[in-house]
Amino acid sequence: MASKDTDLKQRPVAQVVYLFFGGAAVGISMLLILYSFSLVELNLLNVGIATLMIILCGSLSSIFGIRFIDKLMDMLGASGL
Repeated sequence: MASKDTDLKQRPVAQVVYLFFGGAAVGISMLLILYSFSLVELNLLNVGIATLMIILCGSLSSIFGIRFIDKLMDMLGASGL
């Protein structure tokens, strides 16, 4: 029995890459704000966690689209920084 779900749309590869880099840029900006206001020492563990967060933000934005980036920007704006 074939699935009749027509809500799933294929995005062009260029749009997926664009969304990934947009989400990664928002993740980088969030991390820069976090590290600029804290006294956390940069070591290998912190760099690894930061890289994982950047890749996670990029991946989630390429999956969920511009809605995820909008929610991240809303959270960043609500933080008062």
